[in-house]
Parts: sequence; C-alpha cells; structure tokens
Amino acid sequence: MEENKTFREKMSDRLNNTHTVRIIVACGILGIVCILFSSFFSDSKAKKREDTESDPQEVSYISLTRYENELRQNLAEIICSIQGAGSTKVMLTMESTVEQVYATDKSVTQKDSNNTRQTDTADNKDLSTQSTYITVELSDGTQQTVLVKEIQPKVRGVLVVCEGGDNEIVREKVTDAVTKMLDISSSKVSVAPLAN
Repeated sequence: MEENKTFREKMSDRLNNTHTVRIIVACGILGIVCILFSSFFSDSKAKKREDTESDPQEVSYISLTRYENELRQNLAEIICSIQGAGSTKVMLTMESTVEQVYATDKSVTQKDSNNTRQTDTADNKDLSTQSTYITVELSDGTQQTVLVKEIQPKVRGVLVVCEGGDNEIVREKVTDAVTKMLDISSSKVSVAPLAN
C-alpha cells in the first residue's frame, strides 16, 4: 500500500509530522541568517576597498591639507618662541597641490625593423614609447599603483599675525625666521599685529 502512494501524498504525510516542519523552518532561518551575515562582511570589504581606492585628486587634496596644517602648526610654534612675538596665528598660500609620482614601466620600440639602432637626432619618428603604471595586488585582491615619491608644493606667501607684530624688531625676527625656514624671499612674508 505504501508503494502505491504518489510522491505528493508521501510529502504530505511527512509535512504533517511536526518534527519535519521544525527542521525545515530551522534550515530556512539558518539560510536567512547566513545571507544577512555574508552581506554584512561583503559591505565591510567594499568599504575598505573604497577607502584604499580613493580618487587621486581627493588623496592629493588630503595630503595638501595635512601638509599645510603641519607647516602652519610648526611655524606658529617657532614664531611663538621668538622673544616678543607672543600669541601667533599663521596663514599659508601654496603654489599648487601635492604632486604624486608613480612607478612606470616604459618600453621604446622602433617601427623600422631594418634599422635597429636608436639615435638621439631630431628625426627619430620611427621610435614609439609606451608607458604603463606598475601596480601591486593587495591582500584583499585589489590593484594599487606604486607611489615613488610625493613632491610637496612651494609656499606662495605667508601671513603671520602675532601680539608683537607692531614692534619693528619682532617683525624683522619673525620675517627672518619664516624666510629661512621655508626658503622663500622676504617679499612673500607679511607680519601684522594681533588685534586685542
């Protein structure tokens, strides 16, 4: 008699058993938990990847801001220690942004196969140069270019506002310190008294 039952009838009998229903519900809940758990971890990996793959202009802006802040703080600390300068505020203007130089792989090929000699004349139309950035694979599988060096921007001008800015001797000492520290001319430095 058991053999004559159809598949549907067999499944119906098993589903009427409460133990089987509990197992199916537990498996379903476990599956949902696994899906939620995996999406949580993939979101954190995506966020890490976004952090490491920032826009080069954004990274350059952050580097410039950090460089300016450190330079401003260092100048203010040094100027405060000059006798008579007192409380100090410093403002900087920069020529450009931070320049980042990445490692490249250059290959030079010559189009004319008969002449394999490379010459440095004005007529080297047969040479072609191809340049590609060198990348490394990070532990999370993302590719990142290799940064060789970071060239900091030049200072265009400095404004120093200090308590002793109305004293000619203090102004001269502050201007001399700033010009020596930043290797700029005194025409790019302005010292003013701090308002009360």
